[in-house]
Amino acid sequence: MEKNKYIIGILFFSLIMPNISAQENEAGNENWFKRHFEQRMYMGFYDSFGDEKANVLQVGYDAVFNFISISPTWTLLDFCLGLDVLVVRDQINKESVDNFGHIRSTENRLIPGFEINWGVRLYFPTIPKIKTSIYLEAVPISFVVYTKPYPDNGTNINVGTHLGLGMKFPINDILKIYTTFRWFSHTSNGRPEENNPALDLVGIIFGLQF
Repeated sequence: MEKNKYIIGILFFSLIMPNISAQENEAGNENWFKRHFEQRMYMGFYDSFGDEKANVLQVGYDAVFNFISISPTWTLLDFCLGLDVLVVRDQINKESVDNFGHIRSTENRLIPGFEINWGVRLYFPTIPKIKTSIYLEAVPISFVVYTKPYPDNGTNINVGTHLGLGMKFPINDILKIYTTFRWFSHTSNGRPEENNPALDLVGIIFGLQF
């Protein structure tokens, strides 16, 4: 009888140990996720520097993972997956002279779209006196879907790249603000040059990270 009690005790212990281990691993994974995961919300304004005479308003969200913590205030890299909605205000190159002799564009269009992207940021050491981090940003590839073929003679679906330089400033232990000067580079459809109209923009982004 005593022997049976020992056997039952050993079996019970062997059954609960995997559950305890799994709970510990789950807690460890949750802690790692909480330590390294952040979110960004932002608004961007862009202006074209080509012949398109276009402006873009952009509102977006990024899910962010931080990697390689050098110190409590300096994380070397972050990786993000993002989705944003944008509206292109395009001034068609048709101009006329008004009653005062000024040249005016005769037609404006609003072209909505959305963009799916991924990117990385490389951070330099934090500047202690102003608690500001300077970073370089690269979005190697993004997919932009417009509601109509754009630019003209193009396609609804375009690919592009972005490059940027920015700075991030903490408001408290959780909330940070940032701004990025971005080159919204060469959104086009990837076809040969004669069927590949492009949109090139420069702009600025303001955002919150938490």
